[in-house]
Amino acid sequence: MRLTTSSLAAAAAMAAAVLAGCSTTSSYPTDQGTSGNVVFPDKASAWPAQGTFANLDNLRLLRPGMTKDQHYALIGRPHFKEGMFDVREWDYLFNFRTGRPAPNDVVQCQMKVLFDTDMRSRSYYWSPESCAAFLKYPDTPAPAAPVVMPAVTERTTTLGADALFAFNGSGPADLLPDGRQQVDALGRELAAMKSLRHVDVYAYTDRLGSAAYNQRLSQRRAETVKNLLVAQGVDSRVVTAQGRGKADPVSHCGAMPRGRLIACLAPDRRVEIRSAGVK
Repeated sequence: MRLTTSSLAAAAAMAAAVLAGCSTTSSYPTDQGTSGNVVFPDKASAWPAQGTFANLDNLRLLRPGMTKDQHYALIGRPHFKEGMFDVREWDYLFNFRTGRPAPNDVVQCQMKVLFDTDMRSRSYYWSPESCAAFLKYPDTPAPAAPVVMPAVTERTTTLGADALFAFNGSGPADLLPDGRQQVDALGRELAAMKSLRHVDVYAYTDRLGSAAYNQRLSQRRAETVKNLLVAQGVDSRVVTAQGRGKADPVSHCGAMPRGRLIACLAPDRRVEIRSAGVK
């Protein structure tokens, strides 16, 4: 077959076009998409000339095993002429904001993607290598230490009325020495707490006597104990005094002679001091 001058010119033009489309650099990737000699193209040959500003969120989604179409969707076409057929390396020129004042507010970085023979991405390289740090997620602040609420101490102190007061007594003059010392000591302990939420004084009688009499007696006893606690420094605003009369008995006494019955009912004659606060 004889080639005419026009045929030769067309073939030469086609060859030139092919050569123009070929990459001027190659890292000669292996079939597995790796290279022992990674070569980056001259940045001056990038298109667009200054590269593009990278979408960090999209760059962070890149993973080995992705197709070229997936790369297109995330970061666009490569910025350099990479050839025409079975190209297995793509090069990009990205710009990153540094957060520093101009002229150091922008850094240019080159990224190379190597594909295996199935055209799946396998390796990513950066020039300079320090550019890979831009893909790291910003340091998240350490979680705030959990707020530990101080433990609230709840307690109930029960004092026998027979040990606190003389028989049928209810006022300060009727307090027995040992009973007063117990109340004073408890008052000082409560007053020393960092945060005292409440102090409730409940006074009880036994079932002997009328309900009205026992109610009055228990109320006076509760008020006396409350005043003793306040005198030791307990905040009067958190202290209450309640006479409960013959309510809430704790003893189990059946019919028996009066003397034995009075002794059996002793646990009912009591003063309970219920408190809550932070030590």
